[in-house]
Amino acid sequence: MFKEYGELSAILYEYTKPVGRSIGGDIEYYSKKLRYVTGLILEAGVGTGRMIIPLIQQGLKVDGVEISPEMLAKCRANMEKCGVGAELYRQDLTEMSLPNKYDAIIMPTGSFCLLPKRLVSDVLVSFFKHLNLGGKIVIDLLLPTDFKKGETESYGYEMSDGTGILFTSFSEDIDWVTQKTSYIHRYELLRDGKILNTEISNFTLYWYGIYEFEMLLGSAGYSEIRHEIGYGTDIRSPVVTFTAVRETSS
Repeated sequence: MFKEYGELSAILYEYTKPVGRSIGGDIEYYSKKLRYVTGLILEAGVGTGRMIIPLIQQGLKVDGVEISPEMLAKCRANMEKCGVGAELYRQDLTEMSLPNKYDAIIMPTGSFCLLPKRLVSDVLVSFFKHLNLGGKIVIDLLLPTDFKKGETESYGYEMSDGTGILFTSFSEDIDWVTQKTSYIHRYELLRDGKILNTEISNFTLYWYGIYEFEMLLGSAGYSEIRHEIGYGTDIRSPVVTFTAVRETSS
């Protein structure tokens, strides 16, 4: 019934969040966090390459993993356009099995909140197993500070040659017990006033309390667990970034 991260959402993501566009200072923040990492880095949920490409251009060695083939296709195209390369894997993070181990695994911009909550412990353990000893994870989480149940928002984006995308977001529900918000997103590809294609997704985000997530990280084996709000510059931000380490001894 629903299509998650399909062709139209990938096109719109690419248009609104192009390569190198920092969201609230996240590229600068992650660049600083990773500046002393000399080994391999993994970006989980790499999308269309918005962050991985500037990190590679800074001289970092970064792989990417992503479940959406449409997103990966755009990421590969953007890498070719920018003259950079990386190993990209199409895998579900809840079943991730990669050939490399990493000095850092990052998941920026709240993508972690898309993962089914019942599976996040398995994902954190999988990240742990994919880290070298002494490696770290850096993960953004989002809090639903601005969610308004029943709200509908529509935006039109003109692409080229009379073609554009009409995006409509309906804030469906907030569940305080399971800690999730759900949206219905509708993407309509238009040309000269006619609908060429439609894509509808059930967009669900889970949130976590700070101490709740610290306990999840501890249970997965991490140590040196820390968090920052708003990339350390805005305490009113809904973004909470966690950093944790796989200890240097097993």
